[in-house]
Amino acid sequence: MNILTPLPAKAFPFDWVNLDYLPDSNASRFEVYLPDDTEDDLKGLKELFDTLFGSIKDSILIYDSHWGDFCLDSWDIHEDRYDYTPEGKSTQTAVYLQMLIDSDVAMGYSGSCSCHDWPFFLKTILDCVLTHIALYSPVLYSEAHGLLFYFHHTGSIGFYFKNNNEAVKQILSTAKEKYDVRHLALL
Repeated sequence: MNILTPLPAKAFPFDWVNLDYLPDSNASRFEVYLPDDTEDDLKGLKELFDTLFGSIKDSILIYDSHWGDFCLDSWDIHEDRYDYTPEGKSTQTAVYLQMLIDSDVAMGYSGSCSCHDWPFFLKTILDCVLTHIALYSPVLYSEAHGLLFYFHHTGSIGFYFKNNNEAVKQILSTAKEKYDVRHLALL
């Protein structure tokens, strides 16, 4: 099943983003956490995505500088080599790697993909993030709305933007109403 489609190579669209270390980006940012009483972080983060980004999800793309390296167990630390075959990996990594294979995303691909099945994609990456098989998700962004975000294993998202446009205002308003917003840093 084709969950992702790699897009023609082009530079990441935001020159204000430091992809090597997002906190060094020249942007406003905040973090959105699930409520403390959330029983199922996976379900909660999927609902958070739908609540905050459902109205703009058709404009959201996913970026990674090296798609195959997302899961930590793709790297054999003892032999210092990468193995991108699903066999012998954690269940979460195997599902992720198989998704890439089925979607014709090269393991070394650096760039953006569009998503055709958000529920499957989110479950796949969030399973990896929440079990610490991946440190955090790929970067999800909307060029049309000038924003980006990523999922973190703490049950949160990091949200970055340069201009406080209508989409950003709505997302922040909804986040403050329904979730725990922390570390608000505005330029």
